[in-house]
Amino acid sequence: MYINVKKMMKVAPPGIFTLLLFVLTASPTGVVTHAQETARWTANLVDIRRAATLVPGQRPLRLNFLKFAESHRTKNFSVSGEPPTTSIQARTVFQVVYPDGHVMVDAGMDRTIHDFFGRGVEEPYLPEASRQVERAVRDARLIVVTHEHGDHVAGVVYSPTVTDLATKTILTRAQLQSLTTAPQMPELGLTPEVARLFVTIDFDKYFPLAPGIVLIKAAGHTAGSQMVFVALASGLEYLLIGDIAWHMDGVRQVKGKNAPWVTEDTQAVMDQLTWLNDLLSVEPKLTIIASHDEEQHIELIRRRLLSSRLE
Repeated sequence: MYINVKKMMKVAPPGIFTLLLFVLTASPTGVVTHAQETARWTANLVDIRRAATLVPGQRPLRLNFLKFAESHRTKNFSVSGEPPTTSIQARTVFQVVYPDGHVMVDAGMDRTIHDFFGRGVEEPYLPEASRQVERAVRDARLIVVTHEHGDHVAGVVYSPTVTDLATKTILTRAQLQSLTTAPQMPELGLTPEVARLFVTIDFDKYFPLAPGIVLIKAAGHTAGSQMVFVALASGLEYLLIGDIAWHMDGVRQVKGKNAPWVTEDTQAVMDQLTWLNDLLSVEPKLTIIASHDEEQHIELIRRRLLSSRLE
C-alpha cells in the first residue's frame, strides 16, 4: 500500500505527520520516491544529524533493548579470519521510548522461527523475554526493522495478529519485495492481501521517521537492510546497525563475515564497515550497536548506555 496519512496519525509519534504531509505533497504518487543509489555506498553523519531534526516534537528519552534468544556460533563465522572460539549471537530487539509511547526497532520471533536458525541444534530461547517482546510490539506506536530476516521481522509477519501489526509497521519497498517474492523461509512470506496493509516507503539515503530517529538505507546484508540513528533528548546518540556486522570486531577490523549460508553484497558491506570504522575514530560519543554482539551489549549495560528491559 502507499503511505496512508490517516492511518499513520493513529499510531505515529507526535510530529511525524508534518514530514509525511510534506513528502506526500511533493510526491503525487503518495510514495517517497528518489533516484537509485550510486554504485558505491556512502553516508554522511552531518546530514543524518540534520535529518534527525526535521520532524518536530520532543526527542526520545531512552533506548532499551532485550535479548530473547541466543545462537551459538564460533567467532570465525562472524568475523572473517578470527579463530573458531565460542561466540554467542544474541537475538535482540530495541525500543525507543518517548514520553507518550515507543517505537520498536525489530520485532523478535517465536520458537518456530528460532528453531530454523538452530539448524537442527537446540539453542537457548527465553520465553519470558519473548513475551515481553510480544507485548512491546503490540503496544508500539510504530515498528521498523533493520532488515527482513526472520529473527528481526517474524514478530510481525509471522504473528497471528499480523493484520493489526501491519498497519503500524513501516517496511521499505525492498523489504516488502523480499518478503513477498523471496522470503528467507516460507513462514515469512506475505500474501498480496497482507502486504497491502503495511506502510511502505522508498527513499534514496535517509528517512526522518520521528523526532530524533532517522532510517539510513544500507542494502548489503540484505536488499532491504537499513541502519537506524537515534538521538535522545539527553544528547546521547546511537546507531543501530542491524546485521552489517554480527560482532563489533567486524567494524573495528573492517572484516566481513565468513558464513557460507549468508549471501551478501560484499562490496556494499565493506563500504559500510569502512564508514562505521571511521566513525569509531572521529565520533567517540556516538554508540554504534550491532544487534547480535553479546559482549558489546554486556559492556553497554555496565556503562549504563543501554537498559536491558522493555517498557
